[in-house]
Amino acid sequence: MSKHYLDTWLLTAACLLGAISLPAYALESVTLEPKAVSQSISLDGVVEAVRESTVAAQTGGTVTAIYYDVDDKVRPGSVIVEISDTEQQARLEQSQASVRAALANLRDTEQSFARIDEIYRKELASKAQYDQAKNQRDGAKATYSRAQSALKEAQKQMSYTKVIAPYGGIVIQRFVEIGEVVAPGSPLMAGIDLEQMRVNINLPQRYASTVRQHQLAEIALPDGKIVPARKLTIFPYADAQTHNFKVRLHLPERQAGLYPGMMVKVSLPIKTGQALLIPASALVVRSELRAVYVLDQEDQPRLRQIRTGYEKNGDIEVLSGLEIGDRIAINPNEALKQINAARTEHDA
Repeated sequence: MSKHYLDTWLLTAACLLGAISLPAYALESVTLEPKAVSQSISLDGVVEAVRESTVAAQTGGTVTAIYYDVDDKVRPGSVIVEISDTEQQARLEQSQASVRAALANLRDTEQSFARIDEIYRKELASKAQYDQAKNQRDGAKATYSRAQSALKEAQKQMSYTKVIAPYGGIVIQRFVEIGEVVAPGSPLMAGIDLEQMRVNINLPQRYASTVRQHQLAEIALPDGKIVPARKLTIFPYADAQTHNFKVRLHLPERQAGLYPGMMVKVSLPIKTGQALLIPASALVVRSELRAVYVLDQEDQPRLRQIRTGYEKNGDIEVLSGLEIGDRIAINPNEALKQINAARTEHDA
């Protein structure tokens, strides 16, 4: 819209409004007052699971059972894979036998030492006999201790044949099949916990100090819901190439509909202050023109051009054209209808 046309349009509207008297009750208005506002930046964020891990075999053997597959939900402590325990069972039985033998030998050496100790005190046995009995007893104790340690290790290896889920979640990948031979360290399954999620963003360095100070952020979920970040973690270094800081935003637990890899919008406040805000319904838009109807002392609407800033939650920031205390029509479309009706009646 050219400046000449814009000036003509404004003059025509002003003359028309000045010539027509509208009743005060016909217009709903609001008196402008400064409101506390915060300016924010919007960044793209990527969702990831807080707990995501791969479960690996801790003992060797043949996979004999697989209880879960991709997309299955797993409860914490559930058995997800079983490995053959033939070798582990044999080691366990051997360790148990070694413990029994070591315990029997320990009891014999303790009894022998007790007898030697008694007669040694009566000076009926030599020092060499006493030392020999004592050494045999101490050696038997050490053998029994080693046997017990071997038994615990065998029991642990036996327990590893039943692979347990470390936490509840959902399976995202399976690496083995039944009948496959695995070694310690071989990956078995990968899973994630969908109840605890977070969002990663790359924050430009010019905003880093402000975000550190405010520690506030809002995340727009795919369903349109806005949730505040539970916690912000700002990495203490910037990327050498992009000069951005990595920021983690922890979400409240159990956010339905969120999955790792999804993209969401993140809003971070960077400046707070006061501004004049008008309802979006009060704005009159004609090509490049932005205007509102201001009520004068006689409650008559006068068109006034304004310059606007950001729009958020149904409110529009006014940069110039209005002042504190101005009264504006909330619904100018309704005002225009009344003006047209009044004009028609006036012409008639």
